[in-house]
Amino acid sequence: MNFSIRNGQLLFIACFISSLFDVLHGIEYFGVSVGEFSGTDVEGEVFLVNSTHLQILNFKTNNPNSPPSPFVFISASGEKSKPQIYKYHTSRNTEWIEKLVSLGKEQHKTHTRLIVKMTGSAAQWKKFAVVDLNGKVIGSVDLNQKPPQPFCCFESEPDMGLFGEYGIISDPIEVIDSRTLRIPRFSYKASQTPDGYFFAGAGKDIDTKTGKKAVIVGKDLSVNTCPMLKDITDEIMIVRLDPSQTIYDIEWISVFCYKYSHDFGHLDIGLVENEEQVPPYIPDVRSSEPSAIQKC
Repeated sequence: MNFSIRNGQLLFIACFISSLFDVLHGIEYFGVSVGEFSGTDVEGEVFLVNSTHLQILNFKTNNPNSPPSPFVFISASGEKSKPQIYKYHTSRNTEWIEKLVSLGKEQHKTHTRLIVKMTGSAAQWKKFAVVDLNGKVIGSVDLNQKPPQPFCCFESEPDMGLFGEYGIISDPIEVIDSRTLRIPRFSYKASQTPDGYFFAGAGKDIDTKTGKKAVIVGKDLSVNTCPMLKDITDEIMIVRLDPSQTIYDIEWISVFCYKYSHDFGHLDIGLVENEEQVPPYIPDVRSSEPSAIQKC
């Protein structure tokens, strides 16, 4: 039996697997890229998260004289400031960032994702740099891009966001970051429905196959989203999309009855990444993985 596969077939299979992964896990969004570190001894791409934070992907330095905390911000006048560093963690059920005192002896290993909090704001710094033990710059990027900003707002009519059955109504919806929505003055007679979830997805049909449940921040855990069963009147709801979604992947947000796959009311939303860049989602700071235990 001949098991040989032509190069074209291999390429097709590889592209299919890559596309399937993107569909299942979503394409991550990191913010506004300010480029890769200059210098032969430093690796990593830097992104502006917002006006006070950066993140670095795949950071590594091969310089033997690197200090445990090798990062500095440099102003136009030459003033320097050391930032606070956080390490991104992910597990099957959740994400979090851990505050680091330094990179320790691991500065020569590849760090998949680091979050950097600057002193002040991006407007006062010209460069973000990596230095050696003597303070000499061995790699840097220019901070000459505009930081991402929250987006306001999506509305169905002037001064109205969601609108639908069972008294569903809200003010226009704001995008806080790539996975977080702020829904002001939300009302819903939830006690009159079998269940109700915030539900986001894409496509002309709104059903269990085209969307995913969203988390109500302060009420749910991502591993166990609970239905809205009590009446809600004029409350501010902070809603977080499923980890596989960003604001660039969805086309609507719905108040949805999952039991009967029924849309009580929805609002068309969604942004184009190259046209409107919002801050990427950054998880909470924790010292260890948060508990996944929750009962509705």
